[in-house]
Amino acid sequence: MKKRRPPEEAVFLNADDCRQKLTNYFEKHLAENSELVADVESLADFLGTTREGLFSMEQDKIYGFELRKARNRIAAIKKQLAFRGKLPPAVLSFDLKNNHGYRDKSEDAAAGADTVIIKGVAKEWAK
Repeated sequence: MKKRRPPEEAVFLNADDCRQKLTNYFEKHLAENSELVADVESLADFLGTTREGLFSMEQDKIYGFELRKARNRIAAIKKQLAFRGKLPPAVLSFDLKNNHGYRDKSEDAAAGADTVIIKGVAKEWAK
């Protein structure tokens, strides 16, 4: 049985190819397709992979940093569109949470909340 290649090998030949394809996505593909807005799914489609494949490749030692920079660039583009009123805030919020790892502050507080137990002399001070 033939061994399957990891998705990143099917997408990139090497680190330079990765950088070149990402440059082509932002500087050529988006410019040539003016109806497109930079997003994770569009980038994945351009690279011939999926959203999940793209996220998986971000853990790769060779390609990961470049892919994380590309995802950050996409988030920056979308934030600028929202700041200019060209992207509804709800759409931006949904996208940042689902594609860029953002969370509401309340989620952070609930996840990192510690329980404080007051014992001893401090209990007397509270009276």
